[in-house]
Amino acid sequence: MAERITYREFDEKIIAYSGLAIVDFYSDTCVPCKRMSPVLAALEKQYPDEVYIAKVNVAYEGELVEKYQIRSAPTFLFFKNGEVVERFSGVRKKEELEQIIEANK
Repeated sequence: MAERITYREFDEKIIAYSGLAIVDFYSDTCVPCKRMSPVLAALEKQYPDEVYIAKVNVAYEGELVEKYQIRSAPTFLFFKNGEVVERFSGVRKKEELEQIIEANK
């Protein structure tokens, strides 16, 4: 299951990560966010050593929401070596995420 991280951990776990990291900006009450959870879980199993997946709760991490201009949940940011290489909002198919991963890993 994707690890929930906070503002304090973000630089260490995402920016300093030397590979591809996916950050799911979500809300506990968001139905589309809940629909994406099994997709992320499947990707974690599929890419255990290639992709780090983390979750940021938008209700509690205002600094990150503001810094990355998150306007809706879910929003996914793909970081490679500390830089945002892709972003999208809303529900997507697993195959779409796989394409982004394959293009950036």
